[in-house]
Amino acid sequence: MSDHNHLLQELSTIRTESELVSFLRELSRHFDFSGFILFTIPAATDEALKGRIELADLPRGMIETYDQLGLLKSSKIFQMLRRATIPLTLDTLTSHDTRTAAEAQTAADFFRSYSITTAAFFPVHGPGGARAAFSFLGDRNQLTHAELGEMGMFTAHAYNVFANLRNASKAPEDLLSPRELEAVHWVANGKTSSEIASILSLSEHTVNTYINNAIRKLDCVNRTQLVAKALRLHLIH
Repeated sequence: MSDHNHLLQELSTIRTESELVSFLRELSRHFDFSGFILFTIPAATDEALKGRIELADLPRGMIETYDQLGLLKSSKIFQMLRRATIPLTLDTLTSHDTRTAAEAQTAADFFRSYSITTAAFFPVHGPGGARAAFSFLGDRNQLTHAELGEMGMFTAHAYNVFANLRNASKAPEDLLSPRELEAVHWVANGKTSSEIASILSLSEHTVNTYINNAIRKLDCVNRTQLVAKALRLHLIH
């Protein structure tokens, strides 16, 4: 328990992404893993994982080799992660029933070459609804239910830290998309959602989505506060 308290205390003091990476390395070692990745959940049409990686501590070239072998497309675990809300574990040498026999052998050989027999995945959700996951990989037995719960707690806190660091590093004008900025501009000019929809040739539902997204991203509670904050940040004039 003292180790867990130490890790939680360390997590609360993180101020940079490099400090977060150091924490995740320590968390990996604490649970007998050799590396980790944080990635946004790949879409079903994605053929490469590299572009989805946010943070990682893996052997050099490992992700590139994974992509070169084409292992993402028929991966069972990534199919499950698109729907999962609870931790998942994978025996990397045997859990390849969604692949052809040749692909299963290639996947098993790939993980064996890096001495990885077990992977654990922890889906996380950001304040804006972003879906991502942490994965910890290494040569160890499957995690116990207690370990899954403990790591789930740490990864949820770690992702909140990551999301806050990323948001803090963004310039205010980068927070909103061009369409969201347009919608806020017309709200500031007194237009209703219906009128904005007509001006932008969009559906009223789409306009409301843009406005609600802007309210959430700028941490506001209504349109009045949204306009005031957008003006204060010089997002609109």
